[in-house]
Amino acid sequence: MTVTANTPASNNASAAAGTSGNSPKEKEYFNLNVSGIGYLSTIRRVQGPNGEFTCAVINALTGPTDNASYTRFDVTVSGVEATRLINRCHKAVDEEEKILIGFVLSGLKADVFTLQSGEHAGESRPSLKARLIKVEFIKKGQDVVYKAPNSSQSPETGPATQKAYDPESF
Repeated sequence: MTVTANTPASNNASAAAGTSGNSPKEKEYFNLNVSGIGYLSTIRRVQGPNGEFTCAVINALTGPTDNASYTRFDVTVSGVEATRLINRCHKAVDEEEKILIGFVLSGLKADVFTLQSGEHAGESRPSLKARLIKVEFIKKGQDVVYKAPNSSQSPETGPATQKAYDPESF
């Protein structure tokens, strides 16, 4: 899993281009994105006040490849393309097939939920919630069934590897 933080673009570019200050200022944001690979489960369509949307659970792989552990993300799928791709996986997930995806998440938040049934009913558990903003690849069993154009990840390698820089770089 990799985490990237994007900072707002400099306003000097518009000043250098001679843009007048009369146009409304575009809002800038700090973005914190998480990318990784994980298994898709519990896809569901939810009816909200603004219409229907898709949610899912991603159990992201973390740690050494020979002894990985999982981090659970409850995600709301954002965007037409990501929604279309996750909805295509719904049948396979319901049939308990292994669906591995490369993903990019945004808007990460921690939450607490209470177990409603089972041996641990009434106990509280942590939950990480996020928006799924991009699907990099989808692998069903051993078959790659989707790979995004210009993807920074591949099913074989996971997130893009870091470049080697001079030790005195800054």
